[in-house]
Amino acid sequence: MRVGVVTTVLPRRRDGSARPIGYYREMAARAAELGAELMVFRPEDVDWPARRVYAWVPVDRARPHGSWHRAWRPLPDALYENVFVHLAVRGYTGSLRRWARRLGIPLVNPVLPNKWQMYRWLTKTDLARYLPETHRLTSPGEAISHIREWRCGYVKPIGGYGGMGVARVEAFPDGRFRVSVDRRREGGAVRRWMTERELRAWLASRLRPPHLLQRGLSLMTLAGRKLDFRVVVYRGLGGVWHTVGMIPKWAAPDGVVTNIIAGGERLDLDRARALAAREGKVIPVADLEECAHAIAKKVSAHRPAAGLIGFDLGVDDQGRVWMIEMNPKPARSLLDGEMKRIAARLNAEFLVHLARRGRA
Repeated sequence: MRVGVVTTVLPRRRDGSARPIGYYREMAARAAELGAELMVFRPEDVDWPARRVYAWVPVDRARPHGSWHRAWRPLPDALYENVFVHLAVRGYTGSLRRWARRLGIPLVNPVLPNKWQMYRWLTKTDLARYLPETHRLTSPGEAISHIREWRCGYVKPIGGYGGMGVARVEAFPDGRFRVSVDRRREGGAVRRWMTERELRAWLASRLRPPHLLQRGLSLMTLAGRKLDFRVVVYRGLGGVWHTVGMIPKWAAPDGVVTNIIAGGERLDLDRARALAAREGKVIPVADLEECAHAIAKKVSAHRPAAGLIGFDLGVDDQGRVWMIEMNPKPARSLLDGEMKRIAARLNAEFLVHLARRGRA
């Protein structure tokens, strides 16, 4: 049995030996325990007509933390697509996905509905209780009415990631609005006061590409800084979901988003709970985990090859849990060493699970 990882993070030579990053080596170790060989390759390394791939594999399958080498292998029985998000968005793995679909090879990390499609779908389920009020941005006037009613709203690109282009719009009693952005493609943050006329023009510029307008939540704060939680879940053997990590993310003072790349800060969960306790607050860990698992199970019921999801969840002042974002390609940079080890092993287990199902 063979399973494959599709990536652009290829093995490097260290001390005379070539081998991939530790995460893939840990995946290979778990795959070997389950009787499978794990291969690492780029999309362009596959010869689809010949049904083979020139991949990196361990020299000794039983010693994946040793040397690796490149060799031709038959196509794997299951694939894990793990290229960088910006490359996937640009269609780098499009051909690979089409070939895998044509040949019936299950592919972990299937394309999931975008933010708007996911919101509309979940509002029709029993999980709608986790969703803040959200609208597609179609009319500046309608958006301004919502923002005045809510006092605060967030404008988000439907296809965005990493906090890029997310804006907070606050309405004030004097009729003015404050627009704040932490991360822009043009570079630099924005903190700007606008009249209604200026805001209309600014919102009109967000109609293409499409954006969402989401109600601002009164999220839990620590030392006056907003807090949300990245809850990362993976599937293992039998397709069962497991929590790999729950990572609090602390926004910068007056920060719009908590993304680390946009100025946020990663906190250890125990430290966050201690800080919260000093302010008489409680982090509802069990409720956060329940929310993540409930939505993950709903997603995988419709996308059987979905094997890992990162949720950005918030807790409001009343202790209610909300789903702010769902990320089908969560960055491993937020995970600590033990979390990465668990994630890698579950990743390999789910790949083997899919491969076995395909062979049955």
